[in-house]
Amino acid sequence: MGCYGIGISRLMGTIVEVHNDKDGIIWPSSVSPYTAHLVTINNQRTTNKKADNVYEELKEAGIEVLYDDREDVSAGEKFADADLIGIPVRLVVSNRSQGRIEWKKRTHSTRSGQAKTELLNLEEIIKRLK
Repeated sequence: MGCYGIGISRLMGTIVEVHNDKDGIIWPSSVSPYTAHLVTINNQRTTNKKADNVYEELKEAGIEVLYDDREDVSAGEKFADADLIGIPVRLVVSNRSQGRIEWKKRTHSTRSGQAKTELLNLEEIIKRLK
């Protein structure tokens, strides 16, 4: 059976075709399946506990979060996967961030480099995401 109208599958295909770069999809915020992609690295007990707390706080604030808590994958793989999936904001919890969370917007790759990263506290992140 064929589909001759403009359905969800055609819309998603069109969005991906228009909003992408060499690293993957770049979902516009208005149609992204999640608001933020939370990644934890340096899989240590304290880091994982902090990331779990961040995830719960974001959910309680009504923010849709994709949480990458895989322990058997390197940080580079997690970042590459995050770029491929293309959620608008990547949040990184690590033991090097001095109690804050790394914020990075998913933008087009350019010759001059990627989008800048910022270290923010959870309250600032929730305020920006809302």
